[in-house]
Amino acid sequence: MSLFSKFKNNLQKTSNFLSSNILNSFQSKKVDSQTLEELESVLISADISLDVVEKLINSVRKVKASEQDITNVVLETLAKEIEVILQPKEREIFVENDQTPKILIFVGVNGSGKTTTIGKIVSQIRDENKILIAACDTFRAAAIDQLKSWADKSKSDFFSGNINQDPASVAFQATEKFNKEGFDYLIIDTAGRLSNNTNLVNQLIKLKNVVSKINDKTKIETILVLDGTNGSNMIKQVDIFGKELDVTSIIITKLDGTAKGGALISIANKYEIPISYIGLGEKPEDLISFSAKNFSRSILNLEA
Repeated sequence: MSLFSKFKNNLQKTSNFLSSNILNSFQSKKVDSQTLEELESVLISADISLDVVEKLINSVRKVKASEQDITNVVLETLAKEIEVILQPKEREIFVENDQTPKILIFVGVNGSGKTTTIGKIVSQIRDENKILIAACDTFRAAAIDQLKSWADKSKSDFFSGNINQDPASVAFQATEKFNKEGFDYLIIDTAGRLSNNTNLVNQLIKLKNVVSKINDKTKIETILVLDGTNGSNMIKQVDIFGKELDVTSIIITKLDGTAKGGALISIANKYEIPISYIGLGEKPEDLISFSAKNFSRSILNLEA
């Protein structure tokens, strides 16, 4: 199956919702105030923010009524405008032939798919790399066990502390091991829920500072994992984590399970943070490098 086919097949909930409703809106074969109002409602229902909806509506206003297949022209126009918004946010975390050691700190609320995403990434990069996985969510034994299972499957090294140990101290010890034993990657899983967001962010800042001080030469990536089924609520999480932790990349999971995939467009429009992967299924290969063109055409049920 081609990469585009994976996008299209697994974004069907959003694409079916958008394309069918847009086609219904333009049955009159006109671009007028009524059809534009209906289009606006459809786009908002897919969790596309108002500022993005305004851009998209303005692009459709330019479609001429003389177009023979006006519905297809509208869909193509929307796809091109969405691609313009998304394209600057494409970014690969793992660049071919880049042998520079990296430390990746994964952050996000519990349930966003951090641990599973780590497992999928490790499965994809394990062949030529020496990987150390550190379980720094010391508050949940189940999270540690799940991460160890992924490490065992990929034959990666695994490091964990004690239950309720200070996560920053576990990260410190893991970084020492990373430095001494010549790993290519240190991948750190973190907690996602404390008594409030401030406590969580402060804990993560402490953890990141500890890792940065003990290893100031290795590139450190802070990767925010978001649950795509949360729709526009993802924006609040980017606000919470993005500013304080200098997030370098976003991964959006579970987009195959929602009709509100439009929220990804809103995030790309509002923030300068790149999007590296999207999750479109349960298997490791279903974590796919983000492509602006593939995404924009797939969610409107268009061909490549």
